[in-house]
Amino acid sequence: MQILNIVLIVCFSSLILADNSCIFKHPTQGFINLTSIGLRNGQPRFPDYQPSSSPGYTYSFNPCFPFMENGCQNAAVCQTTTDQQYSFTLATQNSAKWTVDSNMKPTLTYTYGSKTVSISMICSDNVIDEFEALGEDYVNHYSMRLWSRCACWNGCSNSTPLTTRTTSRPSPATTTHTIYSSSCRYKDSRYGTIDLSSVGNVNGDATFKDVYSNNYFWSYNPCYTFSEENCINVAGCQIDRTRQISYDIGLQRNAYWINMNKTNNLIPSIVYPSSSMNRRLTVQLICDRSLSSDHLKVLDEVSPGEYVMQLTSRCACWDGCIEPKPFPNNWDFYMIMGIAAGVVFVIFLIMMTCLFCSKPKQRYPVMIVNEKTPIFKSAY
Repeated sequence: MQILNIVLIVCFSSLILADNSCIFKHPTQGFINLTSIGLRNGQPRFPDYQPSSSPGYTYSFNPCFPFMENGCQNAAVCQTTTDQQYSFTLATQNSAKWTVDSNMKPTLTYTYGSKTVSISMICSDNVIDEFEALGEDYVNHYSMRLWSRCACWNGCSNSTPLTTRTTSRPSPATTTHTIYSSSCRYKDSRYGTIDLSSVGNVNGDATFKDVYSNNYFWSYNPCYTFSEENCINVAGCQIDRTRQISYDIGLQRNAYWINMNKTNNLIPSIVYPSSSMNRRLTVQLICDRSLSSDHLKVLDEVSPGEYVMQLTSRCACWDGCIEPKPFPNNWDFYMIMGIAAGVVFVIFLIMMTCLFCSKPKQRYPVMIVNEKTPIFKSAY
């Protein structure tokens, strides 16, 4: 009976932790602890962020602790019109739920009435916490992203709350280093750079086009957008074998990197959420410095809305391909013609120079005049 009570207490404690907006406990991964990010002074840690997709609104977020802003009371997330006339509470701290996807990536979700806010936790070693409001994906559903050390498993398990607003939190236990990332490159001052810019096409076509797998055609282009069928300006596209149906499975502008800490059992990857956020493409990066050409393997739809591919390339290695952005393919013709025209022009200049140099010069007699000798004019 005593053992049963202990089991019930443990299960109940885990359930409470799972619904805590500050702390999430996973049975195998450990803790996510956002306590040190949130402010306790009634103000939002991330105030008035304006997404490019919703220029008429700004969004504020404070992890763990409620805040007040304009008409939002005891809020976790607040939406405000840019003219500050109206504001709406989108989430409260007591409505939080935690979930993890197949890649063990946690998401903090708030449900407040008919509104749902999903905040993706993105593990980052940078000492500066970053927040992005993506806006309203569809009616009453809002998406946001948080980059932080505290978004890593066991990243801030022993943190203490902040009482003042700060933009950086130095870590006494680690050496400060810099991280830069875009849809093309990931640079870490500790390890080097992964640069995929030489793999992607910039001419609007996918480098890996119509890779057939499991009754579908799949296309993917690193770094740069491409268009194919009904997929417009995308990173990845899925097309049925009749080519009647196609839809995007990921966008370049939403790209972020995961598993970049050189952990042996985790594969570095780029994640591309789609425009509707109900599909997401994950491209695992397989380093192979011996390859002379890049290879893409499609692992298909591993779960509803989750698509996985593997890119094997020397450019998937740290400092494997630090190269400038490639020129479009149709520039090759113009470059060759320009070089040829330049060579012809130089040859023409040399010929003209030699022609003038070889022309004999006319010789004139030398006449010496003594200024003291008068010059007499002839009488005739």
